[in-house]
Amino acid sequence: MHQALQYQVERFDYEGRKAYVRRIDSDYFTDAIDYTQVKELRAFESTPVGGGAKSAHGDVRLNRQIVGFKKVKFYTMENVGAGNLSMPEQEMHTTAFWLHFPEAFLARFPDLTPNEKQSGLVAVGALLRTVGALSVMCDPRDLGVSITEAIAGSMKTFEPNLYLYDNYPGGIGQSAALFKFTPRLLEGAVQLLRSCPCESGCPSCVGPVGEVGERGKETAARILGALVERTSDVVRV
Repeated sequence: MHQALQYQVERFDYEGRKAYVRRIDSDYFTDAIDYTQVKELRAFESTPVGGGAKSAHGDVRLNRQIVGFKKVKFYTMENVGAGNLSMPEQEMHTTAFWLHFPEAFLARFPDLTPNEKQSGLVAVGALLRTVGALSVMCDPRDLGVSITEAIAGSMKTFEPNLYLYDNYPGGIGQSAALFKFTPRLLEGAVQLLRSCPCESGCPSCVGPVGEVGERGKETAARILGALVERTSDVVRV
């Protein structure tokens, strides 16, 4: 998109930093599919979160590579196609806020498969990104989301970190504010989840069902319920 007009890239010269495009009229737009790996470098502060998890903020290293793109239809936001790309990997040092989920925390959901737990965390990330952008008054695109597994003890131990990182080199100070607002973020995510009338997920709350799975919204509700320690008041959707 450029000045409200659509263009299709016919050839992309990465080293020359040029894109050769032609004007088109289409009912969809494209969104990049990326593989992002975040590594914790130094934690400035950390604090326990209800249910045995932990919140923290600090310096991180981000490695990101564009591996494809998806076609998203206007208005309905449905996925109507995809394609492969192979772009050079980019590295960036920035700051991030993250939640750490120990094995003991995830063991509270024995009926969920590892994939369902992963999808639930993706759904929680979408909620926190929306609420976080409102809390620090930024564009949602200023916050990146990534889930990186932390290995503890053995390769069979699943202890992931859910990162919300500043999408700018060096960071712009949002991670410290997000860390300070941790209780507010979690409560806001619960309220957003409860207020959305969709059944299994949509772009207004946890993301499309195709991205979070059939039980993504339900799993996110259970994880958030444990994080805010509402053991007597289960978060319902």
